[in-house]
Amino acid sequence: MKSIPTELAQNLLAAYRRMRKAPGDCMEKDMKPGETLIRQGESPQDVFLILDGRIKIHHGTPKGSEYLVAVEGPGEIIGEVEALTGERYTCSATAVKASRVAVIPRAAYGQWLERDHGFSLLVNQVLSHRLQEATKRSAIHLTYPLEYSVLRLLSILAEENGGPRLAVGKEELANYLGTHTRSINRILKDLQHKGVLKPSREIEIASMEELERAMQARDQA
Repeated sequence: MKSIPTELAQNLLAAYRRMRKAPGDCMEKDMKPGETLIRQGESPQDVFLILDGRIKIHHGTPKGSEYLVAVEGPGEIIGEVEALTGERYTCSATAVKASRVAVIPRAAYGQWLERDHGFSLLVNQVLSHRLQEATKRSAIHLTYPLEYSVLRLLSILAEENGGPRLAVGKEELANYLGTHTRSINRILKDLQHKGVLKPSREIEIASMEELERAMQARDQA
């Protein structure tokens, strides 16, 4: 559930390394698993660039539900929108595992954008990619049944992980897709019967061919 392509993330890390050669206010912070980096509703003070580890981006509702927006890794930037708009953070950010982030004060971030046109272009690419992905995700939720959304997400996760065993739980899938865990359980059991998933507690793809076949069947339905 990465939010930007790997090459773009690597380019952002390279831009950060160039920036660090010059004196500035930027610092680096080590985080423990479960530690909060950003709290939803707080005023923006800093922008963060993930240097190592994994950070979960999640949104809480007034009713107490929590929706997973993304799980981001090295090279991904957090809080860049609020730093420019001045509005409160729309999501929280929590370390999934031991992580290290660059902490860039809001004023220093604005100066970096003005000074480094290459970095500004990278940030524009990040924002454009996220907007495009959000549009695709909304279109899929509106157009296709939940099973198709699950199949597509499983395919994306398998590509990101480089293998059939997925580092995600049923609750995370439900949060990400904005549905109930019981609905995800029902779909996962059905996919096990179809030979798409292995019959185990962990979510593991048994056959990418069957997964693609199931997606095609939904496309043609």
